[in-house]
Amino acid sequence: MQKRAFDTLPASPFTRLRALLDDVTPPREPVSLALGEPQHAPPSFALSAVSENIEQYRRYPPIAGTSDWQAAARGWLKRRFGVAASVAQPHQVLPLNGTREGLFLAAQIAPPKPDGIMAMPDPFYQIYASAAVAAGAAPHYLAATPENNFLPDLDTLDADMLARLRALYLCNPSNPQGAVANKAYLEKALGLAVQHNFLLLVDECYAEIYDPQQTPPPSILEVMEESGQGDAPVIAFHSLSKRSNLPGLRSGFAAGGERLMQAFHDLRQIAGPQCPMPAQAAAALAWGDDAHVEDNRARYAEKFDLAETLLAGSFDFFRPQAGFFLWLNVGDGAAAALHLWRQEGLRVLPGGYLGASAAPHATPYIRIALVADMAVTQDALPRLKTALDDFTAASKAGAR
Repeated sequence: MQKRAFDTLPASPFTRLRALLDDVTPPREPVSLALGEPQHAPPSFALSAVSENIEQYRRYPPIAGTSDWQAAARGWLKRRFGVAASVAQPHQVLPLNGTREGLFLAAQIAPPKPDGIMAMPDPFYQIYASAAVAAGAAPHYLAATPENNFLPDLDTLDADMLARLRALYLCNPSNPQGAVANKAYLEKALGLAVQHNFLLLVDECYAEIYDPQQTPPPSILEVMEESGQGDAPVIAFHSLSKRSNLPGLRSGFAAGGERLMQAFHDLRQIAGPQCPMPAQAAAALAWGDDAHVEDNRARYAEKFDLAETLLAGSFDFFRPQAGFFLWLNVGDGAAAALHLWRQEGLRVLPGGYLGASAAPHATPYIRIALVADMAVTQDALPRLKTALDDFTAASKAGAR
């Protein structure tokens, strides 16, 4: 059978995880720390809005969103990032059925170039690579390592790569490491995009999950606004999945430069699904409220406090600036994940499963999602520490 374009992509990390673990019966009730699916309670007022607007499922939604949704999304951009003037046109802020849908579709409007590539961090969110392939480009992976603060080193993009580059995906804050790109980094990325005619697509879905003691992560839209470049080749993507614990609502938005968002709007008119109006009603209420987000942030901070108490000084532990993952260096991520499952019934994701197949820098790590409630976390993390200590000791003994 002829090889298909998508066959070139790394397998789904969760498919690989099932292959690693599913033949092993854990000794106790399993606890998943693998999936980044928020478990905190979503705001009840948003859920009520879905049922209160149920009759709106009878209508086709407007591609640019309802007036209430537009006001709420723009209000949040103004409150959170001080962004307003640079996204003033109605088509410059558009609702999405979750950021995943928008991140995939946006690649299709990237400028065509001979032997084109689309660059992305490694480890990476798999939708970036699949979007590149669907757009007829080759994924180009930029290693995110401790040496570059877990952010892609933009200086590794040489003249040939920049000439072929159709789009650059960034995740800020990063998944899985929780690193935050500062404005100087974002300014450099924007300058390269303008100079070399490529799209800058910035996944900002973790922007509201940050350490309360840290400066809130900036947005590429702030850089666009402060530079006066309202027509920059930039799209930022936001979501209620993490911010408001509403992953099942599948509600987010894209915002960016004027001409680029017009092209994205036009593409969505013919190729993108509109967002149901009951979901927009719920989303408008969620974007309009910050109190539940502050509470959400405080809950994550408590869990990171616990993790720091238990793990500081071990496995290259660091407290991430943002996001809800731990990124631990355990020497061999896949072997450690199997050990944790076999010994404690704890399910974690090997770091190498999130990376390009040829890249070794992620394989020593495991990703741990601190999304469960505090009671589950208080039970799971001490067990994880004990089991990883056993794994490390056994690995050292085997090396002798």
